[in-house]
Amino acid sequence: MLKSWLAKRGYGSIEDLARIAYKRGDPIFVNKFHPRPTKNDTDLALAIGAVETIGWALIDRQSEGEGLQRFVSLTFRRR
Repeated sequence: MLKSWLAKRGYGSIEDLARIAYKRGDPIFVNKFHPRPTKNDTDLALAIGAVETIGWALIDRQSEGEGLQRFVSLTFRRR
């Protein structure tokens, strides 16, 4: 219940949010992903792969900031 309540407000894992947007029929899915600095972008690659298996295709990726302030704006479209 809490997980669905948070997802409706845009909080949760990128996979859950992508699945909700896909079921809703959204043509575009945008997420501001904050990779862990200690993971060397492996968590970013895993997140992109998980979203692409749902049925989205990555069309844009923009990195901004440094260190703990770093985030990546990911834009996906339906396949």
